[in-house]
Amino acid sequence: MLKELTVLCTTSVLNPRQPLSGSKWLMLLLPAIFLAACSPKIRPVVVQQPATKTQEEVTKEKEAAEKAAAAKAAAEVPVVKPKRIPSIALLLPFALDPADPKTVTKNQVKTNIAVDFYEGFKLALDSLTSSGQSFKLTVLDTRDEESQAQRLAADPAVRNSDLVVGPIFPAGVQAFSARISNLHKPVVSPLSATSPAGYHNESLITLTPPLEFHAWRVAQYIQENIRPKVVYILRSGFSEENKYILPFKRSIDSLSHKRIRIVDVTISKGNFSALLPSLSKTSENVFVMPATDRSFLRVMFQALDKLADTYPIQLFGHPNWNKATFLRQEVLEKMHTCITSAYQVNYKSAETSNFIKSFRRTYHTEPGEYAIKGFDTGLYFGKLVADPAADFNHLQNMPFDALHNHFEFVKKKGYGWINTYVELLQYEDYTLKPVK
Repeated sequence: MLKELTVLCTTSVLNPRQPLSGSKWLMLLLPAIFLAACSPKIRPVVVQQPATKTQEEVTKEKEAAEKAAAAKAAAEVPVVKPKRIPSIALLLPFALDPADPKTVTKNQVKTNIAVDFYEGFKLALDSLTSSGQSFKLTVLDTRDEESQAQRLAADPAVRNSDLVVGPIFPAGVQAFSARISNLHKPVVSPLSATSPAGYHNESLITLTPPLEFHAWRVAQYIQENIRPKVVYILRSGFSEENKYILPFKRSIDSLSHKRIRIVDVTISKGNFSALLPSLSKTSENVFVMPATDRSFLRVMFQALDKLADTYPIQLFGHPNWNKATFLRQEVLEKMHTCITSAYQVNYKSAETSNFIKSFRRTYHTEPGEYAIKGFDTGLYFGKLVADPAADFNHLQNMPFDALHNHFEFVKKKGYGWINTYVELLQYEDYTLKPVK
C-alpha cells in the first residue's frame, strides 16, 4: 500500500523541484507510514468443509425424524375409547328340562308367560339397537325352582352383568335376592306384586305395585274427593284380606288425621241388618270390600244390589275384580264401583299401535299382557343401563310413561325401589274407565 501511495503522489507533481533536505524527506515519509498503519489488514479465511456423514448416521437421523413426526401426529389425534356395551341377565322360568307329566299344565302356563315376556323384552332392546345402541343379553332358565334361582345367583354371567331382570315369581325373587344382595347390583322384579319387605335387598326394583299401594290410592281418593264421616270395611272372614285392610286403615287415618271413622265388620251370608241403622239414605255410603272369594262375592253382590235400591252406595273393590268375569256389570255400575289397577293399556294410543304392529311383524302373533310388560321393562331399563350418566340410586328422578302403566319409584328402607303408581278405574258403560 505504501508503494502505491508513493507512486500516486510522485506522478501528481507537474514541475521539477530542487532536491529536498533530510528533514523534508522525513516529513514526506510520515504521512505514508500513518496511512499504512491505518489501512485494514487482509487475513486469509480458512473455510472448513463439513464432515461427510456415514450412511448409518443418515439412516439413524431419518428414523429419529420419522419417530418425532409420528409422535406429534399421535398427540394431535384424540384417543377414541371403545364403546361400552352394557350386559343384561334375563332370568325366566322356561322350564326347558323334561316336564313332569303331573305338572305339565302348570309348567306350560309359566313357560308361556316366560316366552311372552322374553319376546316383548327382546323387541324393546332391538328397537334401541336400531338407534345405535348395543347390548349383551344373557337369557337363563330359572325352571321356576328356588334352588335353581340360588344357583343362578352365583353364575358369572349374572354376577358380572350390569343389570339383572328376574326371576319373575315371588318365591324365585326371594331365593335369588338372598344370594345376590351383597353385590349391590340392580335387580328388577318385573311381575311379582308381593311385598318385597321380606327380601332384604336394597338394590331390588319392584315394578308391579304391591297391594298396600292399591289400598293407599283408594284411601287418598276417599279423603280428597268424598270426605265421608265414616267408611265401612266389609270382610268375608279370610285373613288374606288383611294385606289390603291393614294398610288401608293406616292410610285413611294418616291422610284424614283420623277425622274419618272406620267401621270394620264381617258380613255373613249377605246379611246387612246390623249395619242398616247407621246407613244414610241421602248421602253416599262408602263401602270398601277387598274380598276375592268367588262364593262370597256372588252372595254379597246379590245383597248389595237390593241394598242399593234404598241406600246410595259407593263401592271400592279388590284389583283382581277386573278378571272376575262372573261379576255383573250393571250391578257394579249401579254402585259406582271403583277398583285399582297397575295394568291399563290404551289401545288407541299411537305408541301402543306401533308396538302391536312391530310385534306382529317380528313374531307373527298377537302380543299379550306379558309381552307388553316385557316390552315396557326392556325399553325403560335398556335406556337406563345404556346411559353412562344414569344413576340407579336416583330412580325417583326418572319417571316413565309405559304402555301398561306409569313408573314412579320411591325408595323404602328394607324394600328397595318400588313403583307406586296405581290407576283408579270405575265401571262405566260396560267398561273400566280411569277416574279423573
